[in-house]
Amino acid sequence: MDRFILASGSQRRINLLKSAGFDPIIIPSKADENLPGKIGPREAVMFLALKKALSVEEEAMDSYKGLTLVSADTIVALGDEIMGKPRDKEHALEILMSLSGKIHKVYTGVVILKIGEITRTSFVEETVVQFRSYSPQDLEDYLNTDEPYDKAGAYAIQGYFGRFVEKYEGEYNNVIGLPTKRLIPLLCTPPYGK
Repeated sequence: MDRFILASGSQRRINLLKSAGFDPIIIPSKADENLPGKIGPREAVMFLALKKALSVEEEAMDSYKGLTLVSADTIVALGDEIMGKPRDKEHALEILMSLSGKIHKVYTGVVILKIGEITRTSFVEETVVQFRSYSPQDLEDYLNTDEPYDKAGAYAIQGYFGRFVEKYEGEYNNVIGLPTKRLIPLLCTPPYGK
């Protein structure tokens, strides 16, 4: 299996790839994650995934020209409102209260490119998630853990908060942060892998 660069320091993305048998070279993107004005969730994840990919491509050009690079960005959206990572406990509470008992969508934008070449593929994966209603005490217990604070939408489906997921449609791993069902076949076939 060909090695490739993952333009992310996310332990969740690294673990998903390692559990699929990959050993990526990790080069986290240093690109800022500010969005240009008011754009929708699909556009936002593609904008950020591409920004991260181009940032790491520039950094890795001398050492890794011709190698495959994978970049991703995941967001949670309630309608067209993007729920980012919580700034603090109060913001996490506000996000999670707005999602209680509702359906939301998780989008991951993925960019795959060959460093220094014009070969590039990109896509957006969407998973629909429905939460059960939960109480303020449920949230208080959850917000006293470390889990919500570095995650879009302030929750991890694979963690403690998974108990409040009533159902989902689409790929589970997409909610964790990387749509491996769609990504892995691309990494295993030309032009990105053997």
